[in-house]
Amino acid sequence: MFVSVAPVQQAHAATVVNSTIVVPAGTVYDGRGQTFVANPSTLGDGSQAEGQKPIFRLEAGATLQNLTIGAPGADGVHCYGSCNVTNVTWADVGEDALTLKKSGTVNITGGAAYKAYDKVFQMNAAGTINIRNFRADDIGKLVRQNGGTSYKVVMTVDSSNISNVKDSILRTDSSQSTGRITNTRYSRVPTLFKGFASGNTSQSGNTQY
Repeated sequence: MFVSVAPVQQAHAATVVNSTIVVPAGTVYDGRGQTFVANPSTLGDGSQAEGQKPIFRLEAGATLQNLTIGAPGADGVHCYGSCNVTNVTWADVGEDALTLKKSGTVNITGGAAYKAYDKVFQMNAAGTINIRNFRADDIGKLVRQNGGTSYKVVMTVDSSNISNVKDSILRTDSSQSTGRITNTRYSRVPTLFKGFASGNTSQSGNTQY
């Protein structure tokens, strides 16, 4: 008698990153499904402590794709100008998942983030962040503009699924910044927008579940 046996998935050990991986301007870093974790002694332990270093540094126009950042995640990804992040999952967000360090446009397409005690995406410079087809669960905020700053950040979320949020999906203190959430499913979210000036937010096609 012939017995069909399903192939056994081979577990691949995570790649331990001892020093920040720099992705040069205009290039693509394809993780090919690998998981990367920080060496806590050199990059940071993934706590809320400030001053941790990123696992990846993306120069202007760089793309990071097809990988998972595990725990410890240190300070995740830093973008020095515009960057594209495609199909990247943060299994256990450290200090932040991604920070915009210099003005530009951040495009997040696909992927997910889990267990972000504070925020997932931190905007420390003027710019735009576009999030599409993203999954986030057990987070403080999805996007946070650096507290007390007045520069303009344009935040958009589309076709995503967001649940178990402690504070809000989009958060700013700037009267110039704008937020838009469309075609997104959300659950257990206290408020979609926080800190925006009147008239600077919009939403359509969203579903609460």
